[in-house]
Amino acid sequence: MCTVSYFKTKDSIILTSNRDEKKSREKALFPNTLEVEDRLLYFPKDKKASGTWFAADENGNAAILLNGAFQKHTSNPPYKKSRGIVLLDIVKDKNFLHAFREYDLLGIEPFQLLVFFNKKLMRLLWDGTVKHEFFLNEHESHLFSSKTLYNDSLENNREKDFRRFQLNRNIESGEILNFHKKHQIEKEPEIDVSIKEIFLTVSITQLIIKQDQIHFAYHDLTENTIQHTKIEKRSFV
Repeated sequence: MCTVSYFKTKDSIILTSNRDEKKSREKALFPNTLEVEDRLLYFPKDKKASGTWFAADENGNAAILLNGAFQKHTSNPPYKKSRGIVLLDIVKDKNFLHAFREYDLLGIEPFQLLVFFNKKLMRLLWDGTVKHEFFLNEHESHLFSSKTLYNDSLENNREKDFRRFQLNRNIESGEILNFHKKHQIEKEPEIDVSIKEIFLTVSITQLIIKQDQIHFAYHDLTENTIQHTKIEKRSFV
């Protein structure tokens, strides 16, 4: 939930997310599904809070959570509920944007969502006081990092590397995965050793949305395993 990228290639939409978590946190469960009215949601499930940081449906809509909003904040628990539960609540609605606008976020720790919904790309933020909405160009590539772990200097360096990466050639999902592996928290030289002693990039989740199907992959970096789920797509990108 701490490094997220978006790519639109010739024939697909690719969303990829690094999950940076405390080393002591229980492993997530994947794949996990939840039936909501006439839709089926797919997501890795956090065993501790029963929420998620990455959810998609069979219509090709998806939402990814990043901790923090515009700047690093001081965590002040207890909070009303987990941000991962908030994400699930929002994607249960047929209209993610409407659900975000209507959701009572008072008492929820700051977060941001990268949302791909009805072929539109949005960045939705809660700064602890006010909600913010930004519509992004879905034909361009984007990279986001959590403000709780990555400072402005590191984020700027990542952005430069991201732009260099895009100049190489036609980007494929495997190359994007390697880019995310390169930027695991334990491999970032600017990250303080004290943070690396506590946090680890435990997994990388990747969603590939094509015209006729969706491929959801969960890479457990602690056990070096990969789990795949193929979703029959109901609508078209």
